[in-house]
Amino acid sequence: SIMIRKLILLLALMPVASVAFAVPTDSTESKDNRILTSMQSSSLNRDDAPDKWQPMHANFSIQSDMLLSTAQKSKNTWFGNSYIMGIIKNNYLEFGARFEDLYKPLPGHEPEMGRGVPHMYVKGSYHWAELTMGDFYDQFGSGMVFRTYEERNLGIDNAVRGGRIVLTPFDGVRVKGIAGQQRNYFDRTGKVFNSGRGYLLGSDLELNVERWSSAMRDNDYHLAIGGSFVSKHEADEDIFVGVGEDRKRLNLPLNVPIMGLRTNFQKGGLALYAEYGYKYNDPSADNDYIYHDGQAALLSASYSKKGMSVLLQAKRCENFAFRSKRSAQLTPLMINYMPAFTQAHTYTLAAIYPYATQPQGEWAFQGELRYNFARRTALGGRYGTGLRINVSHVRGLDKKMLKENPDELIGTDGYTVSFFGMGDLYYSDIDVEITKKVSPGFNFTLTYLNQIYNNKVLHGAAGEKPEKIYANIFVYDGKYKLSNKVALRTELQYLHTKQDQGDWIYGMAELSILPSLMLSLSEQYNTGETKKHYIMGSVTYTHGAHRVAFSAGKTRAGMNCSGGVCRVVPETQGFYLSYSTNL
Repeated sequence: SIMIRKLILLLALMPVASVAFAVPTDSTESKDNRILTSMQSSSLNRDDAPDKWQPMHANFSIQSDMLLSTAQKSKNTWFGNSYIMGIIKNNYLEFGARFEDLYKPLPGHEPEMGRGVPHMYVKGSYHWAELTMGDFYDQFGSGMVFRTYEERNLGIDNAVRGGRIVLTPFDGVRVKGIAGQQRNYFDRTGKVFNSGRGYLLGSDLELNVERWSSAMRDNDYHLAIGGSFVSKHEADEDIFVGVGEDRKRLNLPLNVPIMGLRTNFQKGGLALYAEYGYKYNDPSADNDYIYHDGQAALLSASYSKKGMSVLLQAKRCENFAFRSKRSAQLTPLMINYMPAFTQAHTYTLAAIYPYATQPQGEWAFQGELRYNFARRTALGGRYGTGLRINVSHVRGLDKKMLKENPDELIGTDGYTVSFFGMGDLYYSDIDVEITKKVSPGFNFTLTYLNQIYNNKVLHGAAGEKPEKIYANIFVYDGKYKLSNKVALRTELQYLHTKQDQGDWIYGMAELSILPSLMLSLSEQYNTGETKKHYIMGSVTYTHGAHRVAFSAGKTRAGMNCSGGVCRVVPETQGFYLSYSTNL
């Protein structure tokens, strides 16, 4: 019978599947580091009723960002990153392809240089099965074990080329299987796969328990349990340690597995999430080729009700970088993803010293309180007052190295460490934000931030540069409604520090004219060491699905971050043109 065939297929997949809970969302949309608020339990409903074949329809998107440089070293030179994506689909079939032109990429994106169609796929779905062949994105759980996604600002695109199957054979059950090779910019040079990189094989099984219990559903209980499994296979290579007669070749593992368990519980406004991952020894450039096993664990709890919410999170990771190529570093070819338990800052000066997740070892804690003081109270006033307090604290692990000379650690277990042992402070961030509406046409936000940034660990500072940077940041953000169609937003920011380059001042005015036009002018000025001005003016026009932005000025060099992943970007100067559409 059909039911028996489904059961046989499910049992056949169980040896490579793990008991899991994962949100069936596109990983490219998961930007928030708040595990609980961004990961809601899926009902995994099924509908076996056949649908009629629907007509195919097409969707196209274009994004192009260009720079005409006026900097001395690259004067009158055009740079640009352009992407054209086309999708044709109906209720059963989907075909997609993306053309990318980074022949002369924007400054800071040089490793991505290339031109071609690196992303294409065909996907079919019928009843309780979905199959994708080609390039795809996915993630298991929070991404601790496996996550592929695209983040163009950071130059990240680690899509897997191969096959992906998703099965929902029973209500509340979802099985995923993936196999293939990750993308590394344009290094395939027209080939389907690159023999110099490893391959992935993984599976995921998620179970939503409340789907099997009417009592749980009636009482608003949601419980999901499970885990994931991923293994990478990579060819052997010659890596030696020692010199002379003591020179030896490392015995490298050809297959490295990683696995994880997770659970999610929700009841009303209360949500609890826990996940644990374990990775077998994986000597690589990330850990200086040691044979130490890796592990990671996180706990997250949130509670919300009308006018208030609380979030508490803790994470510990140790030697948990996982890549398709053992010699790769920085952002390419990451198989897993570790969210940063720190505030994702959007204000310019608050983002000067961002935190990047340290997969080699960290203890991270984050807590946030949001509270709305009601209208017509002493603190709420006529329109109410919003308060947000966010605290982040990250420390290293208390490691005891097996050798004093770092060069002698290659080929060993590297170190010993106690689970609860904590080392040096990596990052601290205390944010206090007050949001207030004064009148129907005026509201503002005041923010104070206190940051401690380990410049040595997070930015590789050496020599006379300060090991830690202490910064106090003040932000005013006000919005004035001048008429039904015209609004003016202004920002004033001030960063004070005695380390690094000293103090910064930032000001911005943004005029919005509905429905299509926005004008802005900003100035970022270092009053300390450099005395440099960074002035930027821009005009943005939107019409339907089309958006065009033109700007001119100079941008500051520094760290560009998203979700705890960072890359260094150089200073640029010139005329910028950006166009995007989705048809």
